[in-house]
Amino acid sequence: MLQAAKLAANARPFRYLCYPVIALGFLLFDEPDFQAAAAVLSWCLLWPACVDFLQRKASAKTILRVHLLEASLACFTFAWAGVNAGLVLAVVIIIVASNALQGGIQQALQAGVGTAVGVVAGGFASPIKGVLNLPPAAVFCGLLVLVYCALLGHRAYAQALALSSKRAQVRAMNARLKQYLPHTLAERLLEPNKPRLERRWLVVAFVDLAGFTPLVEQLQAEELVSVLDSYLGAVASITERCGGTLSKVLGDGAMLVFGEAGPVNRRRFVADALLCCRLLATELEALAERWRSEGTPAPVRLKAGMASGFCSLGDWGGGGRLEYTVIGQPVNLASRLENLAGADEVLICERTGLLAEAELSPVQERPVKGLGPVRFQRVESR
Repeated sequence: MLQAAKLAANARPFRYLCYPVIALGFLLFDEPDFQAAAAVLSWCLLWPACVDFLQRKASAKTILRVHLLEASLACFTFAWAGVNAGLVLAVVIIIVASNALQGGIQQALQAGVGTAVGVVAGGFASPIKGVLNLPPAAVFCGLLVLVYCALLGHRAYAQALALSSKRAQVRAMNARLKQYLPHTLAERLLEPNKPRLERRWLVVAFVDLAGFTPLVEQLQAEELVSVLDSYLGAVASITERCGGTLSKVLGDGAMLVFGEAGPVNRRRFVADALLCCRLLATELEALAERWRSEGTPAPVRLKAGMASGFCSLGDWGGGGRLEYTVIGQPVNLASRLENLAGADEVLICERTGLLAEAELSPVQERPVKGLGPVRFQRVESR
């Protein structure tokens, strides 16, 4: 069954367009008396607004029942008013086809019964006798068109249901994929002319848990999963709140990127990254306290390394397998600094330190594998 909002939207054009056209045809070609004209005009002009008002918060089942009631009342009104038999037949076909579009062949059959009851009752109650008489050939042709329109409406209804189901599956799949991919990737995929690779000034931070290896040896797998889930959930939430992107999850560590979107503002990106590290450290203390209260020892502390500069970001790979990631010297440098950092330490490269509005230690220099001598500072203020 289609959603209530969809059902209401589908029926609205019929009510607001077809009914006025039917009333106009009745006035132009049948030359009705005042009472009949008033009845038809009142129905065609007031009924659409009344239905919209009454079914604002109605369920889909209620809306379909209103369609059936409408089928009977509309046909009764038109038959009672002495509307031309050909026009009444056209109304019956339109109503049945509309119900088939809304609820399939079962709804169409019920609407067909409702229109028949309405036409017969209206014809008996009408002061104008014989107005509904039609040649048998015309009735037969009308029934053929009615059946064809009902089947066509049912086919369209079945396709709409299938499409709605596929859309729901796509939405569910997208929701799951967002849990595996950086949130900026979805925005990137929506831009068809986006270059595969681009150069951009970024701040890259690697965060990790100091003391995690001993924790692995103490905890059962189920306890470890719970600890990691809550920790990585905090990393994702706080990083996004600070304007960054959780680019990769690396076991108990993570790679964070700041500056992927929007105009380049180097000082702001550095400030966002430092704020993120401070908030993560505070949140980790709260999580560790909660884990201890639950009987899970978790003597872990946050450590981080941060570097900035121009990086290449985009799609890397081939052979039908691509990965969206960031590559460049700042990435390697941030990773090395994180390895050098101790518990509760945030180390930043000298270049990033020039942009940081924080209390820093004097510049230190140390050789690291693959990069040679590296100059860095420790963030003193928390």
